[in-house]
Amino acid sequence: MDLTLGRLTVLGILALVATPAFAQTIDLGRTGQPVYIESVPVEDERKNDAWVGQVGVALNLSPRALGAGEHVTSLGLDLRVSYKDTFFIENNKIGAVLTSRRLLRAGVIARFNDGRRDDLIRPDLGPADEIGDAVEVGLFAGTSLYKLFLTAEAYMGTGEVHDGFQVELEGGYLFEVNSRFKLVPVIGGTWGSPDYMQAYFGVPQGHARFPAYRAGGGLYEVHAELSSEHRLAKNWLLKGGVRLSKLKDNAALSPLAREHRVQARAQIGVVWLF
Repeated sequence: MDLTLGRLTVLGILALVATPAFAQTIDLGRTGQPVYIESVPVEDERKNDAWVGQVGVALNLSPRALGAGEHVTSLGLDLRVSYKDTFFIENNKIGAVLTSRRLLRAGVIARFNDGRRDDLIRPDLGPADEIGDAVEVGLFAGTSLYKLFLTAEAYMGTGEVHDGFQVELEGGYLFEVNSRFKLVPVIGGTWGSPDYMQAYFGVPQGHARFPAYRAGGGLYEVHAELSSEHRLAKNWLLKGGVRLSKLKDNAALSPLAREHRVQARAQIGVVWLF
């Protein structure tokens, strides 16, 4: 086993161990460009390596659950890996590029979607309001033109948590302020099917605290984000990001979230490039 593969094995073990531990409190969503577009800067001397990526530690501030007013801080692993520019891992996501052309990269993707636990959300919610962790599978497509990028990811739920669909659309631009500092503004939105929306925002008949609510499908969240990257040394980066999102329509009207329609997330961390 060569040194690079040995390092990747260790990193993979760390990710598998760390992800469940942080699953209920850490926001595993990406900041900046996704791996399949080029979220990891690859220098000439690294392009010949089969494995390229980054691993680091990040301090996160995020809501306890979508629609929750209380925010928590947590320390988590930030792992982004690409194998031969085809297979990739990005924190709670794993995927494979099936087609790669000048203006289109597309393939299959899966993710671990954190659930909602009664001890992590509002005190007026009880055990009956829990939602288990879900594994979701789907497709992605992305395009980049110079430093502009557009992406779409569609997921379908598996198991008993939900069998609905979710589609995420994002667009952003990479600003290279200088050779050591980059900024990436991103805007996007998320659409959910009726089954997906009911699982996360619906209230069943006979709830002890809230009136029954049937959540319909549609665009339920829009967001704006600004991430940054500062080169500390050849293989070390200081990364950060701030994201504001707003729940809309069926999500915003849900008794579970109507008091906290605006959500804020932030993170800062140090990563090592390999």
